[in-house]
Amino acid sequence: MNAFKCPKCGKLTGGNEKFCIECGQSLNVTCPECGESWRFMFEYKFCPGCGHNMKKTNANKPVRE
Repeated sequence: MNAFKCPKCGKLTGGNEKFCIECGQSLNVTCPECGESWRFMFEYKFCPGCGHNMKKTNANKPVRE
């Protein structure tokens, strides 16, 4: 998986971590409707699993798992 920056602290991740090694922020996003998870780096506007509007619910922020 490609490296990307942590959404909270900006630390460059190796791409395989579940949590930022600098601040502990989750690097995954979970849909509140269907529970589908994906990497924060993709910043989807709609859930790839059910089509839920992630921007409307402000749910495209990483959550602790």
